Amino acid sequence: MGKIRPPQKVKWIYGVLFRDPAVWEEARRRIEAHFGPIDLVSEYYPFIETTYYEAEMGAKLTRCYVSLQELRNPEELVHGKQLSNLWEEQFSENGRRRINLDPGYLGESNLVLASTKNFSQRIYLGRGIYGEVTMVYTHGDFVKLPWTYPDYWHHKDFFLMVRKIYQNQLKELTAGKG
Repeated sequence: MGKIRPPQKVKWIYGVLFRDPAVWEEARRRIEAHFGPIDLVSEYYPFIETTYYEAEMGAKLTRCYVSLQELRNPEELVHGKQLSNLWEEQFSENGRRRINLDPGYLGESNLVLASTKNFSQRIYLGRGIYGEVTMVYTHGDFVKLPWTYPDYWHHKDFFLMVRKIYQNQLKELTAGKG
């Protein structure tokens, strides 16, 4: 029989979509005030993979990804998603979001995103939040899954960099316990 153990800490990430850089800067301040410093920010990319958000957020959206410095327990993702939804609502104007904040985490073997929408590949985490394994890490690289979002896949190099930082942080944690 397996023994119940606390989960390994994970590296939090956010996928961010926005039009107005000032809104993103305020959201960034909130993220850092609540969850600690951001340690890596991707390049800013034109979001061209889908028009899904245009009706609500407008055209010419910008995508970026960030990772947070402090490692966290994976079960905190539920709170992180609920807080992101609250912030999105607070930034909204006339019922339209001005920013999309998608929290997730990177573990040793996968990248997990939080969602409020259920689907076949998602599992219920609690309090209205689902988790989805978006990419799997194996044999030195991420593997695309049938439901992997194209923009995450196209920028997997960012997540490989985040994973290297994460691996170093895990080594430091282990060395500190020894």
